[in-house]
Amino acid sequence: MKKITLSMLLLFVCGELSASGALAIDSNQGDQYGFAYNHATLSEAESRALSECGSNCSIVQTFESGCAAYAADQTPGSTIYGWATSDSSGDAQSSALQYCSSEGGSQCIVRAWGCNSN
Repeated sequence: MKKITLSMLLLFVCGELSASGALAIDSNQGDQYGFAYNHATLSEAESRALSECGSNCSIVQTFESGCAAYAADQTPGSTIYGWATSDSSGDAQSSALQYCSSEGGSQCIVRAWGCNSN
């Protein structure tokens, strides 16, 4: 029983130490995006985000701790977006909205956010 408990504890701790996330968006931000968090490596997170996003996408943000958020302007034809990282989900979302607005977005909304477990 002790071996199982110790193994589970080590797996939990090691998993938390290496949590990674990534955001991928298409060239026109509007229709396609992929967001991954809590992956063991940045490479895994990037692969997941790209697979969720689809073709013509690229990674625009990675993070290894805390939270990240992606906001996009919903004005028809707009290509304005913003992203941010922070220790809390609320701060990441607020900062992503501010970034989007500061780039000229008038109808910015948070489209994705997530937090790593560490």
